[in-house]
Amino acid sequence: MVLITGASGFVGSAALKHLLAAGYRAVGTVRRSSNLKRLVQMEEHLREADLADIDALSAVMKGCRAVVHCAARSLDWGRTKDFLEVNVRGVENVVKAAAAVRSVRRFVYISTANVIGYGKRNMTELPVHETRLRFTYSRSKREGERTVQQMAKKEGISFLILRPSAVYGPEDWKWSYEMVDRIARSYWPLIDGGRAVFTPLYIENLCRAIELAIESEKNDLVLNITDDVTVSWREFCDKIADCLGVPLHFKNVPSPIALSIAALFGFAYKSILPRRVPNITLYRVIRSSRDFHYSCDRAKEMLGYTPDSDIDTHIQTTVEWYRSVVKRLVHE
Repeated sequence: MVLITGASGFVGSAALKHLLAAGYRAVGTVRRSSNLKRLVQMEEHLREADLADIDALSAVMKGCRAVVHCAARSLDWGRTKDFLEVNVRGVENVVKAAAAVRSVRRFVYISTANVIGYGKRNMTELPVHETRLRFTYSRSKREGERTVQQMAKKEGISFLILRPSAVYGPEDWKWSYEMVDRIARSYWPLIDGGRAVFTPLYIENLCRAIELAIESEKNDLVLNITDDVTVSWREFCDKIADCLGVPLHFKNVPSPIALSIAALFGFAYKSILPRRVPNITLYRVIRSSRDFHYSCDRAKEMLGYTPDSDIDTHIQTTVEWYRSVVKRLVHE
């Protein structure tokens, strides 16, 4: 049995479905308040447990040989204490719960490649301690990694830490849906003409990496996971527009101007509307104007990871999902 935390989220729901389709016995944790739109008719595979409740986590882990920790606060805006509560203390609780259940022998932690930083090509996994991180999310995920490394070793649980890059695909209601919808209906802002490059990660590739991590005989590894493809933001948007059958309308915004606007928005929202997310954030501007380019060579070597690098098919599948959603919404 495999337990996936955060099963209502994009990555967690995809991992649960992938493992079940691959013949695994698997269950996923959700909170009482979770939106289960990604998990329709999957109630038998869901268990209620909050990251703050170690007893509940231990109860749902009984009989499990592996835990895949996907639950996280994955936002580009918010209070530091909220990120730490979920991405650090939540990790501590899940490891403690796993340690209390003697059957758990493998802990797979889903981190983010952003803990390495950005701005260079082919960035590798090590060493993160030299990287100064600007964003609270990235810092909290790096601290979550350290928590796994220290606590899992202490408890005798083998672990693998996966650092996915820019994950996209069907059922991603944040980045993927918003981007395709904007390109379909109006325009997409491109910072500096969209010349910055990144390494995308299609959701199914990440799910394959998770399965490999569960079964691998390797222990205590930290691995970047990407599609092993390099693409610029302009190229990525062009591919989406081609699949939609529309011309790409975009607004070119110089990065100094975008950064200034984001800084002003950030200051105003923190002062006046601290619980609301600005339309533009520093993270989004930097994410679109600097290279976020990571190497997955170590995962290919150590994990036997062989990503499907057909980005055109991945984008086509994502656009088809978007169209099905729009069609359903129109009928509703």
